[in-house]
Amino acid sequence: MSSVEKNNTAPLNDEISLRELIFKGQNWFNYFWTYKWLILLVIILGSIIGFCYAKFYSKKSYTAELTFAMEQKGGGSSLGGLASSLGMGDILGPSSSGMFGGENILHLLKSNRIIHEALKEPLPELKGDHLLNAYLKNNFEKALKQKKIKLFPKEIDSLNSTRAQDSLLLLITKNIRENQLVAERTDKKTTIISLEVIDNNEKWAFLFSKMLVKHAIELYLDIKIGMILITELELSRKRDSIRGLLDGSITTLAIETDLSSHSTLMRYKSNQAKKQVDVEVLKSMYGSVIQNLEIIKFKRSQEEPIIEIIDEPILPLKVKKFGKAKGIIFGGFLAGFIVIVFLVLRKYIKSSLISNEFDKK
Repeated sequence: MSSVEKNNTAPLNDEISLRELIFKGQNWFNYFWTYKWLILLVIILGSIIGFCYAKFYSKKSYTAELTFAMEQKGGGSSLGGLASSLGMGDILGPSSSGMFGGENILHLLKSNRIIHEALKEPLPELKGDHLLNAYLKNNFEKALKQKKIKLFPKEIDSLNSTRAQDSLLLLITKNIRENQLVAERTDKKTTIISLEVIDNNEKWAFLFSKMLVKHAIELYLDIKIGMILITELELSRKRDSIRGLLDGSITTLAIETDLSSHSTLMRYKSNQAKKQVDVEVLKSMYGSVIQNLEIIKFKRSQEEPIIEIIDEPILPLKVKKFGKAKGIIFGGFLAGFIVIVFLVLRKYIKSSLISNEFDKK
């Protein structure tokens, strides 16, 4: 076949393919048109079901939004140099500035420890009960009535909890972390954290968001400056103890001085000299403790982060519900799609059966 004949055949084949496509499209349209009342009826029924679901079965979900910022003051390196120059480098301990760098603070908010502490704390808003029992009442009402599960005691002791209680707590924690909790940075360049708690109970979402941030901040501060505070308390106790001994030694030295001034006996002068040494030693120890204490206080002021709550959740919370209009549209579309698929499968099955019978003949 020459090249001219091939060029003339190509447009002809394209034209035949287009005609076949149009013909098949018309056949499918005519086929669906014969079932137009069935399709319309199914779409109407689907829309009614979607409307009923939205009105009677769809639950509202409330979102508690809270934003806060954590800023590290810094200055640890200069303070470390000062302490080293004074021979007290070990007293400050290692810096924990990287403990919550990057995305670590977001993982902290979703950790089991923080969620458990937020759930277990008794609240006056719940008449001394905790959010864990409130969660069970909101989401496991049927299981509670059937006595499949029990409420937790108001004072939860982790050491005495049962295996069933631990399993239930882990199940609730996992559901909260995966489906009800969103924690993210508003911008990668900032330290502002945005937290969202979603629940079908407005009061629970409101209280849990505040408790979660409260316990996260407490843990953050405990890790950042906990050891510094312990060292500061120890030094304060030493300061008070040495000061008491120093005051007593100064009083005793004054007595020995009076005795030695009115006597020629050397033993009084010897006692005076001993007390003088004691006073000088205690004065030196007292000055060293005061110096260390001031450095520790300065270290705490540098390590203690600036934590600022920017926006707190305010009642009424933002509410989200599957609307009636959305239910009608979604229900009608889904029902229409199902009936179209059913008719297509019916046509193909019927065609296959007819083709098999024809082949047998």
